[in-house]
Amino acid sequence: MTTSLAIFDFDGTLGDTTGIILTTMAATFKAMGRQPLSEAQYRSVIGLPLEKCFSSLIPLDEAGEAAYAAAYRKMFDELDKKGAVNLYPGVLETLKELKKKGVKIAIASSRHRHTLDRYVKELGLAPLVEMTIGADDVTKAKPDPQPVNIVLKALGVPAEETVMVGDAPFDILMGRAAGCRTIAVTYGNGTAEDLQAAGADFLAGKFSEILDMI
Repeated sequence: MTTSLAIFDFDGTLGDTTGIILTTMAATFKAMGRQPLSEAQYRSVIGLPLEKCFSSLIPLDEAGEAAYAAAYRKMFDELDKKGAVNLYPGVLETLKELKKKGVKIAIASSRHRHTLDRYVKELGLAPLVEMTIGADDVTKAKPDPQPVNIVLKALGVPAEETVMVGDAPFDILMGRAAGCRTIAVTYGNGTAEDLQAAGADFLAGKFSEILDMI
C-alpha cells in the first residue's frame, strides 16, 4: 500500500521528554498542595492536552485545570534547559530515509506550538518536517481526529495513503478515527497491551522498525 504521508506524535515518539514531564508533574502536585501520584498514573495521561492531564487524574473544574496547567508550565520552563530533551535512537536517520523515499512528514502533538516548534528546530527536525500541529491549532484534541484531518487537508493527502505513528492509545485512536493506518511505538509511555487494545495496526519496539511498516 502506498504511503505518501507519515504523521508523528512528538512526546514519547520522536522526543524523549518523559523524564522532564514526570519530574514536572510531581513538582506541580507538590506545589498545589497535593500528594504526588505514581509514575504510572502520570504516564497514563501524557499525550492529552495539559489541562486534561490533571483533570483526568483528580477532580478539577475549569478554573482548577487552568491553575494546575499554569503551575506546570512555569515549572517546566524552569526545568527545560537546552539538552534536557533528546530524540530517541534512530529517529533522525529514519526520518531522513522516509524523506528520501518521498514520504511527507508531519507532527501532530498536544504540546503547545511554542515549545513544539522550538524542539523541532533544536533537535534538527525542521528541514524534514512539512507541517506541525500543536494544541493551540485545534479546537478538538486527541483522540478526536481533528489534528490529523487538518494535516491531511493542508498537505492534500488522503487518509488511505497516511500512517499515524504514536506511543499512546490517544494517538492510535486519533489515527484510526481519521481513517489512517497506525503504528504504535512501545518504548514510550503506552504499554504494548494498551496500544494493541486501541487497535494499532503495527507495533514497533524501535523507531527504525517503522521503515519496514511504511
